[in-house]
Amino acid sequence: MQNDFYSYTVQMQRYLETQDNRIKMLENELALMKTKLAELQNKPAVNVERIEYKFDQLKVETLEGTLNIGLNPSDLSNIEELAINSANPPLQPYVFPNRQQFVEDLSASIAAEMDELIQDTAEQHRENLDPSFHQLIKSDIEKQLSQRVSLYLDQTSQPERSPHLLEQVKEKISERIKSDITQSIRNFIQSSSNTTGGNN
Repeated sequence: MQNDFYSYTVQMQRYLETQDNRIKMLENELALMKTKLAELQNKPAVNVERIEYKFDQLKVETLEGTLNIGLNPSDLSNIEELAINSANPPLQPYVFPNRQQFVEDLSASIAAEMDELIQDTAEQHRENLDPSFHQLIKSDIEKQLSQRVSLYLDQTSQPERSPHLLEQVKEKISERIKSDITQSIRNFIQSSSNTTGGNN
């Protein structure tokens, strides 16, 4: 009987120690949460007044800026943030002889088709683009072509980097960039139509 009482006392002591440790841990967490809550309460509140947009009164006389194809090249420095959860290794440059010449030739080839791409996309949307917009789109895209070709070249998978597949890689990159350009022109046409209230 005395042995049972001793065993019960030991168990009770261990249980109380466990509970005491748990209470201390919870108290620490509560203190930390109180500190964080106090910090949040001390931050100045953001007050946004009522915002009204009156698009019918908006008049666009000139459009300026850059028409981006796919990702904005200036955002490429932050590309790691887009791939935080990705297990993919960083891009390895696709190195081969005369790479720069390849990039320039492909860029020139796509640039030569630019007028036709812009015209076809405008016709698909039944839009008659002003020649100044036509030139603005073309010059913005041409500024980005070499960088875009280089990026897509470096994104080529290892199995495709075989010398005998270079023409296929060239065709694939060309089609991908043309698709990006077409999508960018569509976005431009749609946004300019919305901005000007549907007027060409």
